[in-house]
Amino acid sequence: MRAVLFDLDGTLADTPGVIARLTVEVLAGHGFTPGEDEVRATVGRPLDLSLARLTGLPAEDPVVRDAMAEYGRRFGEHVRAAGPDLLYPGVAGLLDRLRDEGLALAVATSKVYAAAAAIVKLTGVDDRFDALAGDDTAARGKPHPDMALHLASVLGVEPASCVVVGDGLPDVEMGRAAGMRVVGVSYGVSGAAELIRAGAHTVVHSPAEITAAVLGPP
Repeated sequence: MRAVLFDLDGTLADTPGVIARLTVEVLAGHGFTPGEDEVRATVGRPLDLSLARLTGLPAEDPVVRDAMAEYGRRFGEHVRAAGPDLLYPGVAGLLDRLRDEGLALAVATSKVYAAAAAIVKLTGVDDRFDALAGDDTAARGKPHPDMALHLASVLGVEPASCVVVGDGLPDVEMGRAAGMRVVGVSYGVSGAAELIRAGAHTVVHSPAEITAAVLGPP
């Protein structure tokens, strides 16, 4: 393997809980009360599509756009306050180990590029990554392969030499569609059984297990 493409929310950053909480609070302010399970099912997907699904309104509706702006402001405040503590324990060391092994590292996220880049910088790991792609980077986002193939091209590696690491079913579907190996993580949004059914080649249960899953046995 020559490169690892990481999802962000629920894989590197411990954000699914706050994403769900802020989504509920923001939508409540606009008169919508989706259930907790319904909200969590949208975590890891583009924000405009998630809010449109939860409100039943078109993504371009002014209510959805206002909710997006409010959510973005409040989420940004949370990220700035948390800083490096937003990362799951062991993530920084994991990234350092993989770089020491000569692997190129990238982020592939359903967040828009600017928002993702800000989070990576505020958590202090921006210098570990060689590339980053957001939902607005490629023609199609997850679960389509475009983002993963774009990153492989930027990194100068063949898709078959890449590993996708993510907690969401769209991560698994993207990686498989791109012809890449997929390591699912069960500590984010999706459980191990769901990830395996979606096509993950293997599933780990903590960031500490990712290194071995990517590199293989010593």
